[in-house]
Amino acid sequence: MTRPAGQPARRRGAAPKLRLSQIVAIAVVLALFVVGVVIAGPWGALLVGLLAVGAGALLALRWNALDERVRIFRAVVVLICVAVAISLLYR
Repeated sequence: MTRPAGQPARRRGAAPKLRLSQIVAIAVVLALFVVGVVIAGPWGALLVGLLAVGAGALLALRWNALDERVRIFRAVVVLICVAVAISLLYR
């Protein structure tokens, strides 16, 4: 496997480094999910549902570029968000 010029070789199994913007995005999504679960009801369901729609849209846009295992994992995460949103709606 070749790597692009100028990029250092990565050890097999080494975790990729996260940029600050990625960490902030993860923190914001997690905070919105927790807030949606805590407030529950229709507003919590809407918040978690919007997160599921956004994650589903990103998954659809990147579908061809993703490995099959990553596709399955992300699809399961989206389905879990949908299930949580539905359960919050009837809480």
